[in-house]
Amino acid sequence: MARTTDPLRKRISRRAALIGPVKFLVGCAVIIFVLSIFLQVRSIEVKGNAHYTAQDIAEAAGIDEGDNLFFINRFAAVGRIIAKLPYVETVSVETQLPGTVVIEVTESQSLAWVELEGQRWVLDRSCKFLTQADTDETASLIRVTGVTPVNPMVGETLVPAEDAGIVTRLAEILDQVQRRGLAGRVSTLDLTDPAAPRMECLGRFTVLFGSEETVNYQFGKLESTLGQLTDADRGTIDVSAAGEGVVFTPF
Repeated sequence: MARTTDPLRKRISRRAALIGPVKFLVGCAVIIFVLSIFLQVRSIEVKGNAHYTAQDIAEAAGIDEGDNLFFINRFAAVGRIIAKLPYVETVSVETQLPGTVVIEVTESQSLAWVELEGQRWVLDRSCKFLTQADTDETASLIRVTGVTPVNPMVGETLVPAEDAGIVTRLAEILDQVQRRGLAGRVSTLDLTDPAAPRMECLGRFTVLFGSEETVNYQFGKLESTLGQLTDADRGTIDVSAAGEGVVFTPF
């Protein structure tokens, strides 16, 4: 005899099969609601800033108090800060429970300037344009000659009228100047011949670089030589030769 299926039992089984997914969706909705309430941004902490205010950086990041901490796109925030604030060299954005966003920046240092049509454009060690400046503002910065910028724009990297390799050379030298604490002690840098740059240092020395060694190694030789000279010494320091040799010629 054929087995009869109870219609009521079938309806109950179908209903039970639907209850599970519905409970899951409701549970997800509850979790999202709880997160939206309890994981709101309550404070924005900014570290390492000097040129910009904390508010400038928070606004550039596009993060506001009340935003959902869970949905903050940290990578997009970093991109916005760097795009909008040229003096920011590096930046990190972190979130901390229950509701804090920590933005830590490293700001670029004004090191040098190049001139175009009477306008002075300030550079950091990566050859990024930071701002335009007048004579007083550039008095303590390095004057770079032998490089002609093309269509300079704040926040953009120097594009030269000369061979593009000159920017790499300039960036290597400026990086060493900053790393070795020589900023403010170097007055001019002549890159008319990129393979043999000339630098005026301390108002008493002309430094001759070459292409036989890395810039880092040449600056190491320069630093060692400066440590051996006296305040009365003046002359040319030639660090262009390969190896450890340095030639000092008084004048």
